[in-house]
Amino acid sequence: MRELFKRVKEEFGVEIRNENDMTNAWKLVEMLKEKGWVVYIITARGREQVDAWHPNYGSLYAQFGEIPYFTSVVEGICVTALRVGELEANGTL
Repeated sequence: MRELFKRVKEEFGVEIRNENDMTNAWKLVEMLKEKGWVVYIITARGREQVDAWHPNYGSLYAQFGEIPYFTSVVEGICVTALRVGELEANGTL
């Protein structure tokens, strides 16, 4: 998880302290929202799911044929933001 948080800090300048740091992770959700993404967070006992949808792209994880389950919501937000960043860098978006 430490490597994930390091990548987020390098890519977005947001420091995530641990998997309970929702305050800073939420900055990534706001960033995605500003770019036109809708972020879905589903949490239940044994189920932590984060997905994103964009009107010009569709569902982020459906494009990869994946089900977006994570060990924590913070991890899901971080991974989702990085995936969107990769798509932007590759010119997909």
